[in-house]
Amino acid sequence: MVHEYYAVRNQLRTDPKRPLSLLRSVTISTELTTQQTLFKREREKGLHQTGETKVVELKVQSVNLDNSDPQAGKVPTVQIDVCFDVSGVDILDADGKSVVSPERPETGWIRYSVANYQWDKDPDGGWRIASSQDIERTPCDD
Repeated sequence: MVHEYYAVRNQLRTDPKRPLSLLRSVTISTELTTQQTLFKREREKGLHQTGETKVVELKVQSVNLDNSDPQAGKVPTVQIDVCFDVSGVDILDADGKSVVSPERPETGWIRYSVANYQWDKDPDGGWRIASSQDIERTPCDD
């Protein structure tokens, strides 16, 4: 799921004409709202990406398959720490000028909560990124 998430984000950032509805195939809950807001803002500013963000490392931190109350958000959830690499990524404005800070780190860590709100109907394919949080860790190897 994490690799698909990054693939969709790369597609949406490199081709601003692609529909934001693609986010629904890989996100849900607060992550969906956050990503929609981010992409709308970037598109309004005429920004687009060159290159691709790459997943360097994945570390599963926890797995909870409790599906006792999906209406209340008690659904199967996996916490995954992901190290990503943006060394080959640039963000360009409408004039083709880079807006990336020279101080931007080339790698970083994010903890994703991956949830399956469709567990009863689709235990394999219903997984979506539900939330994310930057975490402080030593840089990963790329």
